[in-house]
Amino acid sequence: MRKKNVFSLRTILKKGISLMDFVKKIIRLFIATTALLLPSLGAMAQLNPRSTLYSYHQSSYNPAICGAFDYGNASMVIRKQYMGFQNNAGPATTWFDVSMPIKSIKSGVGLSIAQTKEGFEKHLSAKLNYAYQLELGAGKLGFGLSAGLNSASWDLSSAVYPDGSSDSYIDKTIGAQERYTNLLLGCGVFYQTGGLHAALAVSELNQPKLKSDSEKSEYIKRHYWVSAGYEYKTSSPLWILYPSMTLKTTFTDWQASFDISAIYKNLIIGGISYTSAHDISLNAGVQFKNGTKLDGLKALFAYDLVTSKIGTESAGNLEFMLSYDFNLFIEKENKSYKSVRFL
Repeated sequence: MRKKNVFSLRTILKKGISLMDFVKKIIRLFIATTALLLPSLGAMAQLNPRSTLYSYHQSSYNPAICGAFDYGNASMVIRKQYMGFQNNAGPATTWFDVSMPIKSIKSGVGLSIAQTKEGFEKHLSAKLNYAYQLELGAGKLGFGLSAGLNSASWDLSSAVYPDGSSDSYIDKTIGAQERYTNLLLGCGVFYQTGGLHAALAVSELNQPKLKSDSEKSEYIKRHYWVSAGYEYKTSSPLWILYPSMTLKTTFTDWQASFDISAIYKNLIIGGISYTSAHDISLNAGVQFKNGTKLDGLKALFAYDLVTSKIGTESAGNLEFMLSYDFNLFIEKENKSYKSVRFL
């Protein structure tokens, strides 16, 4: 009797291929495919608020990361896009995220708040995150859900119209209702083992819509996120390299970024990013993992050089992040914190 050729995780391990090597191959294939597709994607539209430092606050779009580590994390990210625009009209976004593990039930919980102001329009969202963490071999696989509210409001008192006159649609249809509030749902998975992480998430799962007197119009499209990264320890104990990528798409529009960062003496962080819009980003900062009162603290700045035509009208994008890893356990454990990005 001929044996069946069954493709399974157990078969992979029996053949001597580790799970981490298998996932690495999948990530390399995905990155290569994405790199080939990017030239054909054209100009990228503004989707969900962009962040150069997304890899440092992944819980803002993927609830599955909550509880994936033995420590809690609180972070705030502030971004100013297209600085120098007339009337300070460039988008400005603030993210606040906090998460913590609940080891007794192999879970994690968190809260994510985001606010974006662009011209006379303001968006505010608040989500509760929950994740269940499953031990898988030498790693951990998390399944997460998020639920919350998203609101949009307008301040038409400071509106600037291109033709110098008013806009009847804005004044009557949108301006007549001061605020729209919608349910916001999301889900995701997050896998991490050793120095590797890979994740898939869906935000705006229910695709909220604006409701006017006569119709419902598309408000926020469903977004799909794919991210991956790997911590590479060099031959020198002073240096650690971390290549990573983030892809965000609605299957109509795309944004992708490819990053590489370096840590020197487990203290100084520096990196460079290249995006699908051909922007080049530089980031620099510090992290503390030395057992002092600052242990767990991280601060980073990022600056985007906008290379598209819109860059001639702006001074680029600036982003700042401050985060803190904290241990909730009463007993003192002799171990160091690890960053969400540098696993």
